[in-house]
Amino acid sequence: MRWIKGGVTAAAGFAASGINAGIKTSRKPDLSLVAARQPCSAAAVFTVNRVQAAPVRISKARLQAGAARAVLINSGCANCLTGPAGLKDALAISRSVASALKIPERQLLLASTGIIGRRLPVAKVVRAVPRLVARLHRQHHEVAAQAILTTDLHVKEAAVEQVVGGRRVRVGGMAKGAGMIAPSMATMLAVITTDAALPASLLRRLLRQACDVSFNRISVDGDMSTNDTVFALASGHSGVDVRVGRRAEALVTMLQVVCGRLARLIVQDGEGASKLMEVWVRGAGTEREALCCARQVASSPLVKTMLAGSAPNVGRLAAAAGASGARFDPARLEIHVSGVRVVARGTALPLSAAVTRRLLDRPEVPVVINLHAGRAEARMTTCDLTAEYVHINAGYAT
Repeated sequence: MRWIKGGVTAAAGFAASGINAGIKTSRKPDLSLVAARQPCSAAAVFTVNRVQAAPVRISKARLQAGAARAVLINSGCANCLTGPAGLKDALAISRSVASALKIPERQLLLASTGIIGRRLPVAKVVRAVPRLVARLHRQHHEVAAQAILTTDLHVKEAAVEQVVGGRRVRVGGMAKGAGMIAPSMATMLAVITTDAALPASLLRRLLRQACDVSFNRISVDGDMSTNDTVFALASGHSGVDVRVGRRAEALVTMLQVVCGRLARLIVQDGEGASKLMEVWVRGAGTEREALCCARQVASSPLVKTMLAGSAPNVGRLAAAAGASGARFDPARLEIHVSGVRVVARGTALPLSAAVTRRLLDRPEVPVVINLHAGRAEARMTTCDLTAEYVHINAGYAT
């Protein structure tokens, strides 16, 4: 397996485009389209938030057929809490794009991101559709990735290729996300593509496996969005049927690698973030308890602000672990920060404040918490919580 360029269009059979349709006043790209030459197997993972945006509801219904030809994403407006009018707006735009692509409307999937409670400027978007479709090209993956950003500072793309069954198979993708990131299916917007051939039922299972160990193992602020969606499309252009032999294992590994890279990029680009923390919980009684513990630590505001200030207060790590519900004997708790043991047998070691600050004052801080209660382990990736995060979100709607 090797990394390649191309993002969401690295896999054969896909093109992309991105333009400004007038949703954002900044004139930055705000409308993105990924389209395939022919119908693809399609699957998705959606937010589990009970409040769901209009595009989530529409895409859920359309994916029951397990096929799609294109994905349309807008930024600048979430089209959520907009009632029946929001559904009408989304369908009006959907009809316009499907007509321009000359595809059945049911084969177009939708996603939106931005401010909740505002309606889409339908007339502006519809006027921009011919230009969006005309610009479809395999080389336009980066501007398509730019057009889905909100408070993100950086474009997020990834792609890999590997020889499977004697032929080259590719998996690529793009994602957005910097805030409202919590480990609850799917944590942001993403489009993953592959030129492997497989039925939608298998693609759905492999995508969920990949999300479980990538997008569901990150947290920026612990808040779950109303619009979270990860789409996956399989064009089959490589001619490799992954149902044969162990090819499905190779494809799920590729999916996990691409989703893992995109998930890490999301945390690195977290709103106001300056540091990344990798939390490993080991020695848990069950994998579920290990994950609950890692998630509690990674989502703790006190842990995240400790990281932001390089504060010598590692007791916050122990407190979060103890509050997680994981079963362990506190007298056996062991914690390492940046490779240095700071807690042993449930007791904080006598390290100076200067030493502890140095362990936390780095771009990436690994934390290993050993519960000594079993053999299960789990990982979460998070970032610090800074004053800039508060500044960004205190004025987001304006």
